Amino acid sequence: MARIICDPQAVTERYGFVPNDRLLFSAIRLDSFPFVTPLIFEDAGTELMLARQQEQGNIVTGGGVDPERIRFYEPWVTIDPRPVADFPAAASLPALVKELVGERPVDLDPRAPYTHYLKLSGEVDVRVDLPGARPVHVYEVEQAAVLARFAGWRAAGIPVAERLISEVGHLVGLERELSADADTRFSALSDVADQLGVDAILLSSAPNYSEVTGTVWQPGTVALWADGRVFVIAEQQLRGIAGTPAGAYDSAAEAISAVATGPRIAFEEQWEQCALGIRLTDAGSVLVSASRALGSWRDERDAEDLPFQVIAARASTTAIEQTVAWAHEHLDAGETFTENVLYARYLEYLDRFRNEQRIPFGIEPYFTNLHSSQRMLFPGPPTEFPLDASTTCIQLDAGVKVVIDGVVVATSDMARSVLRTPEGREAYEILTHAVREVIIPQLRPGVICEDVHARTLEHLATVRPRMQEIGLLGDEVDFDVEYSKRNVGHLMGKQESFANELRPGYRFVLREGSYGAAEIPWRYDRHAIGTEDLWYIGRDRTYNLTLREQ
Repeated sequence: MARIICDPQAVTERYGFVPNDRLLFSAIRLDSFPFVTPLIFEDAGTELMLARQQEQGNIVTGGGVDPERIRFYEPWVTIDPRPVADFPAAASLPALVKELVGERPVDLDPRAPYTHYLKLSGEVDVRVDLPGARPVHVYEVEQAAVLARFAGWRAAGIPVAERLISEVGHLVGLERELSADADTRFSALSDVADQLGVDAILLSSAPNYSEVTGTVWQPGTVALWADGRVFVIAEQQLRGIAGTPAGAYDSAAEAISAVATGPRIAFEEQWEQCALGIRLTDAGSVLVSASRALGSWRDERDAEDLPFQVIAARASTTAIEQTVAWAHEHLDAGETFTENVLYARYLEYLDRFRNEQRIPFGIEPYFTNLHSSQRMLFPGPPTEFPLDASTTCIQLDAGVKVVIDGVVVATSDMARSVLRTPEGREAYEILTHAVREVIIPQLRPGVICEDVHARTLEHLATVRPRMQEIGLLGDEVDFDVEYSKRNVGHLMGKQESFANELRPGYRFVLREGSYGAAEIPWRYDRHAIGTEDLWYIGRDRTYNLTLREQ
């Protein structure tokens, strides 16, 4: 029988790369990487990798996998159709699996995220062989201790953030926004429960688990919010779990059912394994998909972690712009180096920033999109590809994590590009102007996310003729239709937001304290241009956190 394997280690062993290292979106989606990680399809001696087309460049160009061994799904959004012309992509994973198996059943790995099970079940006969259940212990979390831990971290972060912006003229006033006191992480869960109509909320992914426990997630643990109380459910063999013992059960499903105050449970369908979802539904629970709602729960509390967001933003802009300047200097001198050498330089500047600014918290790479447009137009991590006099464009779109005791307290996301052609430099100026003078000025309390996208498309319509004149756009695609499939920014927090984006269909209303990124990626022909800045909506105005000077 055909089967689908969901196992990053199997991908590494069979295809020669580590998904979280080589695939950009697996690294970005801290709360849903199982959802975007490639699957392995086996059927009567045939083996294929099933992957989202957005990772085509990283798998084929960066990973060196034979295209004959891959089938793609979810077509990549592009204004240049040539990179995907020879790589057809199914509309969705269920459509692809249906194409592969027809009317036959398929055996789905019990480790696959529950969303795959839900969506595949609507198209094909899905069968899951459940593994043996593991006994668990339950611990109640002291919420006051969690709040005190985060408040203490923020209090330590405020003077650091103040020092970083004290001599940055365009950020004057931002220091008044910094606070250690506000914290709605627990009270806002009641709002999530009301919104979803659930009795309990299961917090399974690493960012959400850390949000309610103040500790690092580890495999075999989940957190459960029920009737205003928070519990950790941990496999029996795990040690060092903080909390007051509150029971022992034969399985996580049994514990969740016992502790929850009713049958309706919010469930992180993009993270949690389908095995647990099936066991809970078999026991009578009604699971409500909650990955997006919980992502928004984090996004909406952005202002509470502003000290760390400021640190992340200033670390990113310093390291990235120094790296871009270094690349120009050494290419101007006629030198040849690789993408990986440039990445090493970026890490060096990141470390130098922390040391010179005496940052008492960890600053780690979150994700890195660094590549020459000659290698590919897809976004992705660096390789040994050479950069030299023939280089036309290098994109450096990257984020960092601020980490305390292993817990991610803030992330960043910004982009700059190394343009080596006159037409590329002109396009870069046009797009940077769009980010800073068109998108960011729109961002104020009361504005709806999708409306920002609409007004940005109106502006891009005015510059498209010039982009075509200089060879940065063709007429192969309907630009408005294609660009409406992607965002021109998103909210930010403990990771890039996939719950609240600046694009059609996203109705979140921006408010004071919203924090995010504004961007215009432009990938066409010889240029993969990225320009992106981080913004924060304050009491009196919106700040651009990633401008070094103004």
